[in-house]
Amino acid sequence: MAKAPECGTCHRLSFPAICSITTAMLLVYSHAGAAEWKFTPSLALIETYTDNVALAPPGHEKSEFITQINPGISLMGTSPRLKLNANYVMQNLVYAEDSSRDTMNHILNADANAELVDNLLFLDGRAAISQQNISLLGPQAADNTNITGNRTEVRTYTVSPYLRHSFSNYASTEIRYAHDEVSTGGSGLLNTQTDRIQLGLNSGSAFRTLGWGLNYSNGKTSYGNTANTSIQDIDTEVLSGSLRYSVTPKFRLTATGGYEKNNYISVGAKPEGSFWSAGFSWAPSARTSIDASAGRRFFGDTYSLAASHRTRLTAWSLNYSEDITSTQSQFLIPVTIDTASFLNQLWAATIPDPVIRQQTVDAFIQGNALPPALAQSVNYFTNRFFLQKRLQASVAVTGTKNTLVLSLFSVSRDAQTAQAQDSALFGSSILALTDRTKQVGGTAFWNWRIDPRTSANINAVYARNTYPSLGRTDNDKTIRLSLTRQFQPKLSGSVELRRLQRDSSQDGGDYRENALIASLFMRF
Repeated sequence: MAKAPECGTCHRLSFPAICSITTAMLLVYSHAGAAEWKFTPSLALIETYTDNVALAPPGHEKSEFITQINPGISLMGTSPRLKLNANYVMQNLVYAEDSSRDTMNHILNADANAELVDNLLFLDGRAAISQQNISLLGPQAADNTNITGNRTEVRTYTVSPYLRHSFSNYASTEIRYAHDEVSTGGSGLLNTQTDRIQLGLNSGSAFRTLGWGLNYSNGKTSYGNTANTSIQDIDTEVLSGSLRYSVTPKFRLTATGGYEKNNYISVGAKPEGSFWSAGFSWAPSARTSIDASAGRRFFGDTYSLAASHRTRLTAWSLNYSEDITSTQSQFLIPVTIDTASFLNQLWAATIPDPVIRQQTVDAFIQGNALPPALAQSVNYFTNRFFLQKRLQASVAVTGTKNTLVLSLFSVSRDAQTAQAQDSALFGSSILALTDRTKQVGGTAFWNWRIDPRTSANINAVYARNTYPSLGRTDNDKTIRLSLTRQFQPKLSGSVELRRLQRDSSQDGGDYRENALIASLFMRF
């Protein structure tokens, strides 16, 4: 991938927006008071052997040795008025058999929140750079070492200042502006810029039995990197009111109603109209909560569920959602369960300090090569709006020497806008791919701490991808077996055996890969 332009202020990888976020956070730090800062440089050395570097069909495999030299930095800052967590890795890939494949990737995940004026003005900032598979239809690379032609870089950022004020214990208000950008490299997915205003007024603690809320949102999304004048800006507007009736201190009835308006050209119902929902919220303890609702929007009946339960050694989660969304918005707000957040819940009882717990979670994910999410948030790139229905159930169990994480999911996506917007992505021959897809599968991860410095890991992933319009079904399987060792407090290593397999009903769609990976990870 092409080298990203450098920024004079940050002297690093990114596009100007990330530098703006960093600069804003540094300005906040100048008057944020004493903060606890932790800056950790790192270096990863990784050697990979694969017998099918391109995930080619049987008979066309080519083996390859790939060397990675990946310097990185981690920055964590915590104070009463500033919270910052940023991780960056420069991934350098060197291919022994074909040097034309040598490349450098940037990987970034940064999140910050600042209080600019006491109890009044705040600022949120997020930025990310990652590499993603473009389509489920193509080979599913396990990481950036596979050269498939089905992978590209995705860059996102959000800057959101907001005002928050309380009117004694009667009500609170929030006025928020958000600017988001999503850009990709050569994938056919259009770059987007979104500006949004959100206004909210909600009842305070004085309304103990009957609570209320009023909310308004107005946003505009503009598309870049296209000469197609038929692709118009997307305007969205939502006005809603809500009521909450406390039957008991732990059980509440909820109701929401309002009007929404979107101007995209829908292939089905006109994307505007009144909406409503009714449900309940039950929190019998600090460790258990259930929120459920049913209602109707312009596209039909809609349901939602968010349930969680935590014990000293387990964390449980069950979620169901239905919404109109887009690939770009999913990159900004992933709809899957974040691995770090889930492990945070799991260890909340045993590690009460949030800073130490976050450091423990980050080290566990890094040391065991866990994915950032328990299931992928985007199953293919599309420039179209779609109705997504997602059901996901997860459980994590920890013991003296074992940690087990299981997750099951089912996702269906139905296109709501015209095929023409995806012509640059897929070509006219397979545009039906974006009409409707269904994905079901699961993830299982088991970590066994053999001794205080050595762990064995098994990570298995299965997904069944169905394309009704194409009459095609793919079964994707991944299994990783690894052994990790902490040689010194700042030096660790691992050996991993990986197996990828696809069984497809489409001729030429099958592939197999076996890979052996050895790595050293150093912190300074």
